[in-house]
Amino acid sequence: MARIELEVSEQVYRLWQAFLRSQQAARLLEAGVLGDWVAVGFMAHVDEYIKAGGPSLPEMDERKRLEEEAAAARRRLTKAQKRVLPMFNENDTVIPSEVARVLGMMPEEGKKLVEQWVEEDFLAPAGERDGEPAYTLSKKWQEYNLVANRPSLNAPRVLFSLELGPLSRG
Repeated sequence: MARIELEVSEQVYRLWQAFLRSQQAARLLEAGVLGDWVAVGFMAHVDEYIKAGGPSLPEMDERKRLEEEAAAARRRLTKAQKRVLPMFNENDTVIPSEVARVLGMMPEEGKKLVEQWVEEDFLAPAGERDGEPAYTLSKKWQEYNLVANRPSLNAPRVLFSLELGPLSRG
């Protein structure tokens, strides 16, 4: 088999290494066509690259890395955590009694579980609500949940009052 050697920047090399760990690359490697496809793909777009001053780097930067990291982290969640995570789609905070109710356990068990999750950096303290300590997703899990499930959170929330109509929340 013929061989082509290329010199590339460190950034492109890191992107290539990340790509090689992807499912798409694994499929192409398994089929024995990765090298051929890269060369043919380049040749097919060389005119565009010349006009643009070179190919643009793929969007494998921070956003893509965070999406992959979030997906991997969600797969590692326990069944209980997977049942509690959607609660944050409706509210910014949860209280141990709500967690216990959703998981079908006694309130004391829910409290112990929430404390364990704080230690594991799944939840973080968030003041009080209804006379109980309240918890929110940890900073890391807020990012994971936003990236994976709730891109609409980038938009401001709007509260609604029957008397006044929509109220902007600051």
